[in-house]
Amino acid sequence: MIRGPSRGRRNLVLACALIFLLAWGAHRATSQSAYDLVIVNGLIVDGTGRPGFRADLGIRNGRIEKTGSLAAAPARAKMDAQGQVISPGFIDVHVHIEDQIERSTHRFVADNFLLQGVTTVITGNCGRSARDMAAFFRKLARLKLAINVATLVGHNTLRQQVCGARRKPTPEQMARLEAQVRAGIEAGALGFSTGLGYKPGLFASEEEVVALVRVTAQEAAVYATHLRDEAAEGKAALDEAVRTAERAGAPKLHISHFKAAGHSQWGTARARLDGARQAAGKQTRLTADMYPYTAVSSTLEYLIPPEVFPLLGGPAAARPKNLARAIDLTLEKLRRDGWPDYSNVRVAFSEKQKEWIGRTIPDIVRSQPGGAASVRDQAAWILKNQARGDIQIIAEEMSEQDVRQLITAPDMVFGSDSSVHYRGLGQPHPRGAGTFPRIFADYVRNQKLLTLEDAVRRATGLAAEIFGLPDRGFIREGYWADIVIFDPARLQDRATFEDPWKPPEGIACVIVNGVIAVRGTKLTGAMAGRPVRRVARGPR
Repeated sequence: MIRGPSRGRRNLVLACALIFLLAWGAHRATSQSAYDLVIVNGLIVDGTGRPGFRADLGIRNGRIEKTGSLAAAPARAKMDAQGQVISPGFIDVHVHIEDQIERSTHRFVADNFLLQGVTTVITGNCGRSARDMAAFFRKLARLKLAINVATLVGHNTLRQQVCGARRKPTPEQMARLEAQVRAGIEAGALGFSTGLGYKPGLFASEEEVVALVRVTAQEAAVYATHLRDEAAEGKAALDEAVRTAERAGAPKLHISHFKAAGHSQWGTARARLDGARQAAGKQTRLTADMYPYTAVSSTLEYLIPPEVFPLLGGPAAARPKNLARAIDLTLEKLRRDGWPDYSNVRVAFSEKQKEWIGRTIPDIVRSQPGGAASVRDQAAWILKNQARGDIQIIAEEMSEQDVRQLITAPDMVFGSDSSVHYRGLGQPHPRGAGTFPRIFADYVRNQKLLTLEDAVRRATGLAAEIFGLPDRGFIREGYWADIVIFDPARLQDRATFEDPWKPPEGIACVIVNGVIAVRGTKLTGAMAGRPVRRVARGPR
């Protein structure tokens, strides 16, 4: 007779099975509850401006899930941030990358932004943006992005498309412009931008801009403007911006790359900004961005007053008296701005004349046939070459004293006014690789104009607040895990005008949506960026 297992033996088997099931269940539960990444021992500076505090950070599924004591918490990866600051990823509120995205097919890399700690950028500034916002966001969704990308709707782009450069819009065309601004914001754009110092925006009347800003105000979105003038006529241009916002009922007026350009204007920047803020009153919140350099970068249009352009187009340009008048007006602007000639301006990029790159305008003109380099010859060279569209310049225009005073102004945030830099392509402005480290090195650590916490707030939380970036800009539970870890004693920009691609030092790690994108000075190749759409809030 065959006997079954004894009762004791059956109990032993059942006990072993139960232990196995409990162990397996515990393992599974632990695995499921493990963080993707835990960062320990760092000083969290959370983007609000409050003092930094010691805490650990737990990240799961791209978001910050927990702050607290997490040294013993289960995690797939742990990072020790001893001696480092854990900050929200920096937000560059003023870039120009819409054309670069348009040319991208599979991936959009952003090395110079990532290496300086930037995790989110806002493009569509100065009136230039994608034409079709819905299509732009669809493309962003298809691309692999290295960083998070948000955008504004650009006036110049829409105006060129609807009514051309100089023509005043008809009522029907104004209706189309208004509809396109509204459609762009509804598609996810953060707001509306103008570039009134550039064609075709410089031909737009105040009435035209007011009508379009009124649409923006109805959506409770931000209006960002590159003023008609930032030099000798800058006060009048700023008055126009404030008046436009007031007439349109705009809740937010943002001044792009605020400055007082031209030697004659040095020392006026902070008073100009404070006066505009007072004039805006309580109805409109006036904010601004800046970069921590005294040199600007732009096209040759920057050097030409608006009244010159009608003299340059079509058959009128062939008339000698029109050219002479155009030169006179250009030189009048030069004198108003306080410069004797164009020695402060050098070419940063030219597709057709690479031999001009890095040289000043007088030097280039002197090397032309005839060899004359009078200031009148320089102005004639500018007018002759401005229509080519392939010349980028860098001009020393501001005073360091003004930069120091602006950097502490209320509601001032930071924008590099840059694009993705490709090594060997011209000699771009170093702000594209050094803006954010330079702020922390020069104006926090060396000059002590800002506290560490205030600088982080301006570079992160305040920027997110102004532009309405959802769930970004702060180290806060539930927010996206955009993070930069840096050593405040070592953080330093190294990009120069001679070597504008040189990455900074002192950044240990950059994390985009929970994924490590930079470790030390090395890119990991991660493409974890996302399109960032505005969350509609409806009218005020």
